Amino acid sequence: MADLHKLFQKFHNEVILTAAKQEDLRRSRDALRSKIKKWFLNHEKLQPSFCWQGSFAMKTVINPLPDGEYDLDDGIYLNGYDGIPKEDWIATSTCHNWIVDATKGHTTVPPVNKDTCVRVIYQKSYHIDYPIYIMKDGIAHLAHKTNGWIESDPKAFKAWFLDKNAYYGEQLRTIVKYLKAWKDYKEIPLKGIEITILAAEHFDAYEGRDDKCLKNVVDNIINTLEASFVCRKPVMPFENLFDDFSDTKKNTILSALKALKSKIEKAIDEEDEEKASQYMIEMFGSRFPKGSPTPPQNSKLVKTEAPGVLKHDGRSA
Repeated sequence: MADLHKLFQKFHNEVILTAAKQEDLRRSRDALRSKIKKWFLNHEKLQPSFCWQGSFAMKTVINPLPDGEYDLDDGIYLNGYDGIPKEDWIATSTCHNWIVDATKGHTTVPPVNKDTCVRVIYQKSYHIDYPIYIMKDGIAHLAHKTNGWIESDPKAFKAWFLDKNAYYGEQLRTIVKYLKAWKDYKEIPLKGIEITILAAEHFDAYEGRDDKCLKNVVDNIINTLEASFVCRKPVMPFENLFDDFSDTKKNTILSALKALKSKIEKAIDEEDEEKASQYMIEMFGSRFPKGSPTPPQNSKLVKTEAPGVLKHDGRSA
């Protein structure tokens, strides 16, 4: 049977975000933080605090496909509201407009005022999202442009995942990246946070074999979703992220997971590495490396001192 661990490790090197792209994100983040702080100072408002979050902070961000984008989430925390009743807080649409004004003109493309954040888009195929929060009694509230202030704690989620990774080891983070690369290539209707939760909640380590570990995780996810199609956020407000999924969307995701499981099993059972890698290329695209043909096993010949003698039994040959 094929051992695809080395090929998966090469694939991992292809999908991780390059050091140059990481530096672009950090440099842009720092420049925007300075710009936002200056806007608050000029408008005589309390300085906000910042906390980067999401896949970049958890080190699970991956290189996008050629037509895709990578990103960074940088939470903005408004100060001065802890002693103020929630009903007297600033309107979420107003603070969104603050961040739009603060970042306007920083890039060629105008900032995008989304429901859950303000997005600043760069021409190098990346963007930075700015969700806005107020902390109250230790609980973070997100400024949703249309739904008001809703409970959402990205710091707690990041801490939850980092604890999981510390317990299971770096292989968990690696499996998350493989699944994100599969999701992107196959256009599976799942979000990165959903992939992260599913992988962490159903992780099953296999030391020295990323291929078998991935098979175990996918198998566990399928078994759980077939019993109950739920992906519950592990921190406040503990909502089911699949709550509004249609039956069609659920079936699409389950079918895709089963196809991935089938291809991994075929790859592992295949003796020829080149053929095994082709199954994975079908699931992950050309970034997955092509294996080398496995030489056929030569049959063992028995050496004798004299030529063999046919048995004389009176029958014709």
